[in-house]
Amino acid sequence: MERKWGKRVFWGCALVSLLAGGIIHMTSTYHGPFFWYRLPFFSAVYGFVGCIVIIVASKALGHHWLQKREDYYDQHEKGRQEE
Repeated sequence: MERKWGKRVFWGCALVSLLAGGIIHMTSTYHGPFFWYRLPFFSAVYGFVGCIVIIVASKALGHHWLQKREDYYDQHEKGRQEE
């Protein structure tokens, strides 16, 4: 029961925030130096895409650079025992 209530609160806050951002954007007279600043919800979409890129890049980096094979330490132990 608590979980459904939490989801409703989350989505309610997200909807209110989205609507408030849209209303503020449409009523403001700010003109940025570039045309994309005038697009509605540009900052939200840009931030979301940026987060996705960071997540995908960090997962790729972790997989290709940091992750080792399962027998990585066993190979080093076998090399020490043979010496």
